[in-house]
Amino acid sequence: MLSLKKKIVISNSGPLIHLTMANLHGLLKQYNVKIPTEVKIEVVDKGKEKGFSDAIIIEEIIKEGFFNVIEFSVEPSFQKAANIAGLHQAEIVVVFFAFKNNLIALLDEEPARAFAEGLGVKIKGSLGVCVDGFYDRLITRQEALAGLNKLSQIMYLSSNVYQYILEKLSE
Repeated sequence: MLSLKKKIVISNSGPLIHLTMANLHGLLKQYNVKIPTEVKIEVVDKGKEKGFSDAIIIEEIIKEGFFNVIEFSVEPSFQKAANIAGLHQAEIVVVFFAFKNNLIALLDEEPARAFAEGLGVKIKGSLGVCVDGFYDRLITRQEALAGLNKLSQIMYLSSNVYQYILEKLSE
């Protein structure tokens, strides 16, 4: 039997939070997800302090071994450029790790996406994870559309992006 290797991705906080809040976090199991310590602290530790239920769910997924928390240092010159671009520390580590290891970066925030794209880093956001889940037959079209609607209530989506994803889910 053919064994399909999962794509390795490194995730920032946004996709973890958004997909969990939309009850689509199971779609992340189609990937081998790496999470920098900075993201774990931001999402789980600080999220639990603030009483966010998504923090508890993500912590459980980490404990189950589906998400791997990693330590990774950023080169000073990269750190400086990313700081000038206005990225947060967790975003900087995600983009740097993806850049150095030729991996997909899971990012929802536009400044981080633009910075990563400028470096040639492959990116995917919460919507891309949802579309992949549909294409990989992990969820039905109806579930994907429901997920899109939940995501549109959780995060900002322009009408153009919303329409584009609708078209992708109709293919």
